[in-house]
Amino acid sequence: MKTPAICATSDDSKPKHRGSLAVPRILVAALIWAALIGCSSTPSSKTNPVQTTDPVQTYLAAGVGSLETYLINQTANNFVATSYSASGGTIQASGSISPLANGMLDLDITYLPGQIISSPPLTGNWVVEIPGQAALMELETTSKFGTNTTFAPLAPTQTCPSFSSAESFQFVTIPKNLSTQTSVVSNGWNPQLETAYGSVSIATTGTAVQFENISQNTFPAAHGGAAGAPVNPAPAGIATTCSSTLYGQTISVPNSSTIISPGPGTQSVPPAATIAIGPSGFLVEDSGSPQGAPDASIPPYENVLGAGYGAIGLMKPAAPIATSTLASAQFQGILYGAASGSSSAVASPGFRLIGSFGYANLQTSCPALPAPATSTILYGGEFANNDPSASSFGNCDLAIDLGNQDPNNNGLYTAATVYVSTGFPNNGLGSAYSFPAVAVAGTINGKYAIFLIGVDTIGSPSQPWGIYLLQSN
Repeated sequence: MKTPAICATSDDSKPKHRGSLAVPRILVAALIWAALIGCSSTPSSKTNPVQTTDPVQTYLAAGVGSLETYLINQTANNFVATSYSASGGTIQASGSISPLANGMLDLDITYLPGQIISSPPLTGNWVVEIPGQAALMELETTSKFGTNTTFAPLAPTQTCPSFSSAESFQFVTIPKNLSTQTSVVSNGWNPQLETAYGSVSIATTGTAVQFENISQNTFPAAHGGAAGAPVNPAPAGIATTCSSTLYGQTISVPNSSTIISPGPGTQSVPPAATIAIGPSGFLVEDSGSPQGAPDASIPPYENVLGAGYGAIGLMKPAAPIATSTLASAQFQGILYGAASGSSSAVASPGFRLIGSFGYANLQTSCPALPAPATSTILYGGEFANNDPSASSFGNCDLAIDLGNQDPNNNGLYTAATVYVSTGFPNNGLGSAYSFPAVAVAGTINGKYAIFLIGVDTIGSPSQPWGIYLLQSN
């Protein structure tokens, strides 16, 4: 998210205040969407021809357990978030956008349902983007009950994907809280039973979309780096369509095929998912509705791509990535701890933080981390007070060692490691430690992207991690 998506003018001298009102989760997607559009350029892509930019566009935010549509008026430089029900559409939020010096976007809320917020607007919401291609948003709201944060990825849906030949994608699950239940039909995500990462071949013919060679794997053995066990059985192929919906041009996978869930108490569960693919191959999957689950309140195991909330991915590189070049790039993005909603006796809120990695000065200023000095490490962390408005880069209290690239899968790193220093604000252990991770890497419109899923069973609390990064230089 390097160049501001909206050419909005703003008074940089206006005071910035944290919001004092709770914001519904639907706003998460709304705000992300608002930031995604470029004002003066129409980026080309490998997948679709150059697209024109209309004054009003529709985007999909997915992978957070709900779907919403968002419209932005480029002439007025504002955004509007709309939810839909049987009775029609309801405006959930609106506001303006202010670009920061480091390229991120500050989203300012001026309207919430039933109330108009006068100056100053509610702030503390940030977007990282590759304009018109992909975006990541972190939303923070404060009320008398405390501070609530969440995040969501966003993919443009102006057009359906159009491939001259089948394209391979790699993805990681966007996890829910860590689950140890013996059945995959649970309120959380079980890394030993459910999909952690995978790949798929996608072909298009007009509006027809064919998913083939779907490969899904559980999380690899800790620090072993070997591929995780296949999730069995994965569907051999899924034929569906991309069509105009309330969410733009999206791919809907109908509840027409079934999977037998592994583990005790196996049962047949129909899959359902909504998938959006941006013009350069940024892929986001929303895990759909809980149809077919034994209890309507429990989401089912989703076997289309990812488990948990869905999946985030990108095109598989045609050639191996030079990992040292990848590790030396600069990134901005979201740090995500998925403990929120835990069914344990003491639930943890997890964390959703705006962060940066790969800035050269961070390695020398970083506190001692138990990380070896190799060319596959990125140093970084969160911004102070979760506010990127005052600095080009954040703290240095984390490190990602990507490890060796899978020799058979370009851009796949199954032996990655995340190092957490004592300085990281959500280090509940009180000492430095590390945990294993899997990452997929590639490019979106010429910029690197890294999407990572980790399983932290050492820190306090135990939880899955997600780190989602877009190149900023």
